Formats: sequence, structure tokens, C-alpha cells
Amino acid sequence: MELKKLDNEAPFPFGTLTVRDMTPDTFTQLSMGVVEVPIGGEHPPFAEERKEKIYVGLRGEVLFTCQEETALVRRGDVLVFSPGEQYSYHNGGYEAAELLVLQRPNRDRSAG
Repeated sequence: MELKKLDNEAPFPFGTLTVRDMTPDTFTQLSMGVVEVPIGGEHPPFAEERKEKIYVGLRGEVLFTCQEETALVRRGDVLVFSPGEQYSYHNGGYEAAELLVLQRPNRDRSAG
């Protein structure tokens, strides 16, 4: 068993976002983190070629765009992207937001 506490994980900047990696050392098939999305914060268009990504709304509202579709993710909502889907997101609301992000790890970039 391994317990990790969000407050003990050092945040690191990622563009206009802040990320805390919550992946326990014992995980081999999954990585997870908490992404803080400030008002006006955004993630530019991106496609992860080899990973499925799952976002869970923890706080606030974040608008995701994937091709011609949009989804407003709020607390308790779950949004899944398949490998190769290009998406972006933006917090145009009135409060900071947080997302839990889950994905398969990509430890070897040369692996297909």
C-alpha cells in the first residue's frame, strides 16, 4: 500500500496550468495527476498518439473542444479521449478549476 497526499506533491507549471503528479511509485499501467486550470487558463490543441486520457472534473468548469464538438466539464463529470483525438481546453468561467487526469504511462517514447 502507498498513500500519496496532494499537498505533499510539488506543483510544476505547464503553460498557463499547474500540475501535481499523483502517480504512486507502485503504479505500472496508469499515471494520474491533478491539473489546476486558473481563470483564463488553457491547454492548446494536442493529440496524444498512444494514450487514452480520462479527465474528471473536481472543481469549477472547463470547456473542452474536440474537432467540432464541445463539452463543459464540471465537478463529477468524466471525459474520455481516445489515442489520436486532438483536443484543447479552456477555463472561461469565474473561478479556478481542477481536473483529475488519468492516462497510461509512456515511459519509453520509442515504443509503439
